[in-house]
Amino acid sequence: MQDECQAAQERCDSNLSSVGGISVLQTTRTRLPPCAVRIVDEEYILVGGYELDKLTGYRTGTIEVYNDELRLQKSYETYGAVLDLKLNPFEQTLVGTAHSTGNIMLWRFEQGALELLANLQVFEPDVLITSLSFSPTDRRLIVVTTTAGSLKTIDIETGELLMTSNSIKKIYEIAEWKKIQVQGKTEVAVDVVELFDQVSKPHSLECWTAEFGFLPPLENVIFSGGDDCAIQAHDIRSGEFIWSNKSLHTGGVVAIKSSTWTFRSHMPTSIITGSYDDYIRSFDLRMLADSIFPGEDPRPLNIHELNLGGGVWRFSESPSNTTLGTNELLACCMYDGAKVVSLKDHQFTLKTSFKKGHESICYGGDWCSRFVATSSFYDKSLQLWKP
Repeated sequence: MQDECQAAQERCDSNLSSVGGISVLQTTRTRLPPCAVRIVDEEYILVGGYELDKLTGYRTGTIEVYNDELRLQKSYETYGAVLDLKLNPFEQTLVGTAHSTGNIMLWRFEQGALELLANLQVFEPDVLITSLSFSPTDRRLIVVTTTAGSLKTIDIETGELLMTSNSIKKIYEIAEWKKIQVQGKTEVAVDVVELFDQVSKPHSLECWTAEFGFLPPLENVIFSGGDDCAIQAHDIRSGEFIWSNKSLHTGGVVAIKSSTWTFRSHMPTSIITGSYDDYIRSFDLRMLADSIFPGEDPRPLNIHELNLGGGVWRFSESPSNTTLGTNELLACCMYDGAKVVSLKDHQFTLKTSFKKGHESICYGGDWCSRFVATSSFYDKSLQLWKP
């Protein structure tokens, strides 16, 4: 199997090179166009792939596992394309993937291999799930967003005091898996379409991203962003709408980053957004309005922004943010590669730009203490580099 995977890989074995002061460590081409990238244990790179059959309109995917030399170790086909891939913050062996066929898959990753634990049909099979995020405060909760503009929180409670990949495997081994017609084929999944309610106010166009609040007083809030240029806040406990703003962004809102213990912990009421309009923004959510529920288009305080030259699609927090006063983000900037941005209070500073070798849309990126991993879509480029 490994030999087959190795043969399928187009790998560049060039020596360590430097691009504008950036050390390029490894490059390769993925099997399918990559949408999402995550680094596990500073050793493995998981890549979610997406392929559209133009004749049938069907979307299929892969999850590819690379080592830190970008040698392909394993490749797993999925009947729906992978639009997002995340690691559980409580247990990084637990991996979640969001698919173009209305389902999410939960996997256990150990010793360089994936094991499917559960396949949950959250929406109808013709709905694309655009993003998936694990809660940083409640190990049971996942939030997912869709091209239909909706978002749902999913409780993957297993009945165990401590939810682990082992307990998830046990509960879904005895769950009822149903046959579901997907893209002309019969697949099996645990049907939870009617089990979880959507939030009360969906986006009017595609909902691209959602992020849990983390630090008090935002620990019970989910923020969502959509193609309607809106950023919205929702109460996790009730599912009710809190506020929405469509005037801050001139393009779709596609990335959101809350404050955490390791990122702007001194600013718990501030958030960062990325947009199709090429801007990264920071704003303060205090004093939005006179009401507890401010409603439509309240004006935040301390709005600061920086044009990054490309649509700001996704964020990844720097591993060095554990150092007091360091607040850096990796931003995947679509047609302008990847950028490293530093923040001091609300002020942005562009530290690094990396585009060479990414001639297409940079959707996926992550970093660890050893390297940054970024990918671009149509050219199937996957690279490891050091800023």
